[in-house]
Amino acid sequence: MGEYSKIELALLEKFTEAIDSCIGVKSYSQTDKDKMMFASCVNEEEKNDFTKSEIKKMQKKLAKCNPDIAEFLRCYINLSEFDMAGDSIDDYRKRLVRNFLSGEINEVLDVLKLKFKTLKSIEEIYYSYWEEIIEDGEYGIDSKFMNHFIKYMALAERLNTFKSFLEYHNKENESEETNEIYDLLDTIRTKDHTDLQLYDIVKERTQLNKDALQYLYKDIEVYLFGEKDDYECQYSEEETKQAIEDLKAKGHTEDDLIMLGYITKGKAFDIETKDMTLDYIYINKEKIFFPLEFFPIYQLQGLINSELNKIKEKEELLNPHIKGTPKLKTDLSVPQLSLVFKMINDLKPKVFNTKSDAELFRFISANFQTKKSTEKGISTQKLRNEFNNPDFKAIEFWEKHLHTMLSELRKLK
Repeated sequence: MGEYSKIELALLEKFTEAIDSCIGVKSYSQTDKDKMMFASCVNEEEKNDFTKSEIKKMQKKLAKCNPDIAEFLRCYINLSEFDMAGDSIDDYRKRLVRNFLSGEINEVLDVLKLKFKTLKSIEEIYYSYWEEIIEDGEYGIDSKFMNHFIKYMALAERLNTFKSFLEYHNKENESEETNEIYDLLDTIRTKDHTDLQLYDIVKERTQLNKDALQYLYKDIEVYLFGEKDDYECQYSEEETKQAIEDLKAKGHTEDDLIMLGYITKGKAFDIETKDMTLDYIYINKEKIFFPLEFFPIYQLQGLINSELNKIKEKEELLNPHIKGTPKLKTDLSVPQLSLVFKMINDLKPKVFNTKSDAELFRFISANFQTKKSTEKGISTQKLRNEFNNPDFKAIEFWEKHLHTMLSELRKLK
């Protein structure tokens, strides 16, 4: 195929966004379990061994990829400033996806450009339509190969995350050179700063450039990851359990502790059954022992996010066609909305084909807006709390309406 037409470019961009979104969802669904497993390690040595072990497992899996996608994976795993050419990590991944698709769906574009005659007709199609085409293998798309690419790109994303963890610990243990950004973050933690002072710091470091803001945010995440681990290692398992018992002695029930974020209950991977069947309880040591230690850093992250949102809003004003689908507004409260999704999610056999509850929480947050929620969406932590500890009034609400719905359903027979 020669040079792409505007219609073909628009179609290619839609498929690029759909594939990139699938990669993101698939990799993010693993993140919560990785954090839980990492946090369950009792010391630095065990964390280091766990990280190296996971990296080896992923390397073995990557070796099984189709040779036709190996070069794309190599480019993504071995990132360099030359390869990225000024892109953010997210933009670079999208560029790789676009390059991959440009060699795989030319015949598909030939068919679709007969269906879509104008750019407007492409933009009017709902967002998930393009993912459905890929999943169902319509218009000649090789869905098996596309899913293979998504699977291994998500695996490469996860590998990059673990490599960054390992690199952080290696630098911390092997080098005595100071890190300017980490020194700055240490200072912010130990001194009181006003919002204006924090803003001045961010502006000086990034000039409020989008890519610089994203890189600074990533640096902060890595810093927090290592620093919080160091703090958590100071408290033994016995001290942690005793702290929970002390909270219970003050009148807190287990449901209270879940709602307040002190503990999280869920399922862990059982090596013998190869399924998520083992019960686990994750205790939030930060919440118990040092709840305010990193508060200034969280303020800094909030400020960076605010600036990134401003940039996003400007981009959407300049390019209205890239704006995402608006959230569905509902009169349901968060507890009511959470409970109906929980009931559907708990059905057997499963209705939602999700890898984890976290994936479902992100979907609800990104697509629904209650009367009290902001445009940023419903807090995923709030959704997690409601799933683990459903609200009694929400139970009564659905008990009443399910009877009505059942009655209406019988009339349809």
